[in-house]
Amino acid sequence: MNNEASNNLGGRMEKEIRAKPEKKTEADKHTSALYVLNNDLKAILNLNRLPARLNTAQTAACLGFKPHHIPVLAARGFLKPLGKPMPNSDKFYARSKVLERADDEEWLSLATEALSQHWEDKNARKAKKTKGITIRLRSPAAR
Repeated sequence: MNNEASNNLGGRMEKEIRAKPEKKTEADKHTSALYVLNNDLKAILNLNRLPARLNTAQTAACLGFKPHHIPVLAARGFLKPLGKPMPNSDKFYARSKVLERADDEEWLSLATEALSQHWEDKNARKAKKTKGITIRLRSPAAR
């Protein structure tokens, strides 16, 4: 009976292996990319000593922000990239400054307020732009 059970299990596993893989949607691809990024960040954050230069994603992970928040904080003067990077180049931040900021509760509070203000302003501009546009769900002939 043991042999039958193990053979049956093996047969099921073979069928699962032979089954066609499901097609991934765009959301699945994005999620898996984020998962890989998170694993890389976990590996970086678990080091005994962080690298001297931190990129945007590493800086965000250290400070508890999302990577797309870092350029906003840099533009508002909360973070200063190393050197004089070109506008379209990768930015790096000093480990010492980032860790200093991570321990400063007042700085974190001000940075969070600045981000809230940024998104509030951006949403207001967006609403102002679309204020005069009327969206019709049905054509007049369909009534």
